[in-house]
Amino acid sequence: MRFISHVWAYMKRAAYASQFDLIVDKPLDDGLSTLTGLLGRISWVAWQLLLLRALSAAGLLTALWLCPVQLFANVGAYLALLSIASICVFGRYEFLILTAADRGARKDAVHLAVCAAACAITIAFTAGCLLWSESTKLALILFPASLFARAWLRLGLTFATQNGYNRVIKFLIPHAVAQPFTLVFLLQRETDPFIAFAASDLVGQLVAAAGVAWCERRAFADTLQLMEPRRIARLALANSRLPTLNMAAASSAFLFAIAPILLLPTFANPTLSGTLALLFRILDMPTAMTSSSIGPIIMKEVADHRKHGGNGLRGRTFILPAIIALVVFGSISIGGLTLNVTRLVPAWHFALTVLPVVAFFQASIAATAPLIDIATVAGRQGALLSANLVAMTIAGLILTVWHDDPVLAIALLGLIGAGRASIMSIWLAYFLPIVEPVQNARPTHY
Repeated sequence: MRFISHVWAYMKRAAYASQFDLIVDKPLDDGLSTLTGLLGRISWVAWQLLLLRALSAAGLLTALWLCPVQLFANVGAYLALLSIASICVFGRYEFLILTAADRGARKDAVHLAVCAAACAITIAFTAGCLLWSESTKLALILFPASLFARAWLRLGLTFATQNGYNRVIKFLIPHAVAQPFTLVFLLQRETDPFIAFAASDLVGQLVAAAGVAWCERRAFADTLQLMEPRRIARLALANSRLPTLNMAAASSAFLFAIAPILLLPTFANPTLSGTLALLFRILDMPTAMTSSSIGPIIMKEVADHRKHGGNGLRGRTFILPAIIALVVFGSISIGGLTLNVTRLVPAWHFALTVLPVVAFFQASIAATAPLIDIATVAGRQGALLSANLVAMTIAGLILTVWHDDPVLAIALLGLIGAGRASIMSIWLAYFLPIVEPVQNARPTHY
C-alpha cells in the first residue's frame, strides 16, 4: 500500500507540473523533460481510469456466473452499434468546440453539435417506430435513450478536454458503481439478460453524463443562450468536411474495429463465438482506458497550439499511442499466457489460448482511435481516410474468406490494424511537422 501511495503521489506531481510545461512556444516533444511531463499526465489519467474500470468490471464478472457465454455475442453486437451511432451523433462538429477562439464561437459550435445530435436521435427513434414488433421493442425504447445518454456524456467530455481532463475523472465514480449494481440487481430479479445489459448500460451512461455535466456546469451554462440559426448554418457549411470526410474516416475506422463483433453471432460454434465476444468485452476496458488517457491530453495540446500559435507538435509525440498500446496489450498477453501455462485457471484454458490474438487486434484499435481524433483537431484528417477505407475493405475480404476460422481471421485483422496504426503514426509524426495555428479571421474553420 505504501508503494502504491508513493506511485500515486509521484504521478500526481508530474501531472500537475506538466500542466505548465506543455503549453509553450516550442515543440511539445522538444526535449526529454517535456515528453516525460506528457507521459506523466497520461499515466495519471490512466491510473484513475484503471481504478474506475476495475469497479465497472465487478458487474461483468458477476454476470459470468449468471449468464451463458453465448449471450455476450448478442450483447457485444448491440453495444457496438450504439458506439458507432454515438461517434456519428454530433456529425463530428463537437471538435469545433475544442478549437473555438472565444466564448461566442464555442456557443455556436455547441448549438451546432446539439442540433446534429437532436436530428440523429430523432432518426433513431423514428427507425424504431417503423421497425416496431415484439422483437424490436428494445430498439424503440432503449436504443434512442442510450444514444441520448452517450451524446450528453460525449458533450461533457468535450468540455472536459478543453478545460483540462484531470478533474473530470472523479465525477465518473458514480457511473463505475451504478452500472454494475444495476446489472447485478436486474439479473437477480430474473430479468431477461439481454434487457439487463442494455438497461444497465443506459443507467450507467446517464449517471456518468450527469456527473460530467455537474463538473462542467460552467461550460454548459455559457451555452444556454439564444441560438442564432444563420450563424450556425454558416458554421456548418464552412466546416462541411467534418460530417462528410471526417465522419467517413471515423465510421470506417470504427466499422473495422467492430466487424468481428458484429459477425460473431453468425458463427456456427456458439461457444467459440461467445468466448471471443467475452474476450472482446473484457479487453474493451483497457482499449477504452488507453484511448481515453492518450486522446484528450494530446488533443488539448494540439487545439491550444492551433489557437495560440507556437512552433507546433513534432515527431515522436504522435507515435506515443502506438507505443503505449503495444506496452499495455503486450503485458496483458504475457499475463494471460503465464496463467495458462501455470494452469491456475484451467476452466479458462481456451480463452487464455486465444487471448493474445484478440489482444493484438485490440492494441491496433487502441492506437488508432486517438490518432483519428488528434488529426481531426489538427485539421489534417483527410489523408487518413484512405488508410481506413483500405483497411475496412481488406477486413471484409478476410472475414468473408475465413468465416469458418474466426481466430485466424481476427489475427489477420490485427496485422492489418497494426499496419494502419503505423502508417497513421508515421504520417502524423513526419509528414505533419507543424500544426499551424488557426487564423483569427476564421477561428473555428478547418
